[in-house]
Amino acid sequence: MTTPITTALDADGVLLATIDMAGRTMNVFSVELMDALDALMDRVDADPAVRSCVITSGKPSFLAGADLVMVRGYCDAARTGTHDQMFEMCGRLGRQFVRLEASAKPYVAAVNGLALGGGLELALACRARLVADDPRLQLGVPEVRWGLLPGAGGTQRLPRLAGFEAAMGLLLSGRSVDPRTALDLGIGSAVVPAARLVDEAKAAARAFHGRPYDETAKYRHLAQADVPDTRDAGAEIAARFGVSTEDYAAYPAYPAIVDSVLQGAHQPLAQATATEMHNFLRLMFSPVAGRMVRTLFLERLRAERELAPPPGVAVERLRHGALPAAWDAALARLKVPRDRSDALPAGMLEVVDGGGAVHRAWLRELADAPAAADAPQLAIAPQGPYGRVIEIVGASDDSAAVFAALAVRLWSLPWRTPGPQSRLARLATAPLADQARIARAWSDPEPAFIDVAACLAGLAPAWSGGPLSWQADPR
Repeated sequence: MTTPITTALDADGVLLATIDMAGRTMNVFSVELMDALDALMDRVDADPAVRSCVITSGKPSFLAGADLVMVRGYCDAARTGTHDQMFEMCGRLGRQFVRLEASAKPYVAAVNGLALGGGLELALACRARLVADDPRLQLGVPEVRWGLLPGAGGTQRLPRLAGFEAAMGLLLSGRSVDPRTALDLGIGSAVVPAARLVDEAKAAARAFHGRPYDETAKYRHLAQADVPDTRDAGAEIAARFGVSTEDYAAYPAYPAIVDSVLQGAHQPLAQATATEMHNFLRLMFSPVAGRMVRTLFLERLRAERELAPPPGVAVERLRHGALPAAWDAALARLKVPRDRSDALPAGMLEVVDGGGAVHRAWLRELADAPAAADAPQLAIAPQGPYGRVIEIVGASDDSAAVFAALAVRLWSLPWRTPGPQSRLARLATAPLADQARIARAWSDPEPAFIDVAACLAGLAPAWSGGPLSWQADPR
């Protein structure tokens, strides 16, 4: 059986551990990878020939966080599991990082690509974090976007490294930073050319040989003197970072993140990590995270696969009249030849496919999507934090496939409805309970995809997981 972590030991005692999970385009923390990390730490502790360990990735990305299928399993387990059972299961990765960080044999991260969530938390647990000098590389903790918090030490190590203000900005927004910004914040220890990354990381590891772990040397904000003393002003603190009072009340992740940072600020890291996990379990026992993970990640990925155009469908050229503003902005970034034609009425698009056939549609913005008798409609929703939807209304199978190809080229989810009117426009005018009632009457697309489209289009709040998901579990 292929192990997700392979190792190579240098004569000077530096062990290079390379994470490369078979059958995946990105490394993610799964039970299999956590087992492999335990085995790696056991070997480092037991083998006298090993003096330090450099952790890197065999893929273009470093580590893209936790396997959200596993996280969804945690949410399901919380329906029947006890607090102690969930603490043991969900807290495993955080305990591993506490062990790794305190090891007498130093670990150094060689971050060669994207490092998000648990991937960044792994790097933060290392004594030093060297990052490849590539502005496209992103580091961050995006868990709040799925109703979660980084539960393997992220709410504790980030404030100790970057300071309270910078850490809270990252934790509450879920945004990522490039390597140079990470270095300025203290998240990264050094930024080096990609070609020299592993060699420089090995040199950093050798420099730690024989030096016991010293948290005062690692953390420039260890005392956390910049953390507010108050324990009852979470909404006011979150508001400083752009979180509205309404969102603070609707999304349990916001108060759980603030509480984790404040409560753990002056605790030893092992205790602070346990405090963080207790707050993480608040989210596991809430239905919001389960709905958000299911709709905005798992079902969204499935929708992107199943609603994609058939292989071989191509968009060769576009012709159009005057465009609605949202379409003008979207098409401006499209690398497909296109012509403005005064012979076409305003809002009319012609798409020429790979075989030379022409497919016509009215271009609408979702808020202005009336019936069109003589051609299909393409209704574009506003760009939101989770993406964008283009609704294909009333198109034939052949035309719908070509329009879906156009939507994918525009980094949008193609969502087909039979017409003659936009279904999403109908949902936009209804409260959540009415959205669920309306959507229940639709036999196609399937309910999970209705929820995905409603959330991506901003018609249903993300905390709901979509009208049908919310109706099934409206707690």
